[in-house]
Amino acid sequence: MKIILIASVSKNGFIGKKNKLMWNLPNDLKRFKKLTLGKPIVMGRKTFDSIGKILPERNNIILTRNKNFLLKKIKIIHSEEEIYKLPYKKIYIIGGEQLYHKMIKIASLIELTLVHKNFNGDSKFPKIEKKYWKKIKESFCKKDEKHLYNYSFITLEKINLKIN
Repeated sequence: MKIILIASVSKNGFIGKKNKLMWNLPNDLKRFKKLTLGKPIVMGRKTFDSIGKILPERNNIILTRNKNFLLKKIKIIHSEEEIYKLPYKKIYIIGGEQLYHKMIKIASLIELTLVHKNFNGDSKFPKIEKKYWKKIKESFCKKDEKHLYNYSFITLEKINLKIN
């Protein structure tokens, strides 16, 4: 199974504050939709709460420790181990902080929107260690009337470290 992390991250590593994004970048949302449409997405319960709805045309899966948490028309799992038992070849992890920190160790790809500004948040994306990841694509976007900050779309691929 291919695990892909997809996130929007500030220059200093923050992804949110009080369970909300701290910026509005319409092109980031379009990219997110394009990449995840028709695919399974796994999110923590707090991330689901912040979105406030099931994302259409995707297989929404919520990871929660709460065994009493139930929703119709949505798959609920209770541990990271259950992710591996899902019947998919590719899964997008869409947040939040705890799930990113656990899944970065086994992810093979990161689809990142880097917002070129420091923010003061309360949840962070895990540190991306350059010895494990290589940039395979990057496109820089200048701020404009709809985007208050410069940003870049970056694709990182896990480096296969071979031990002889």
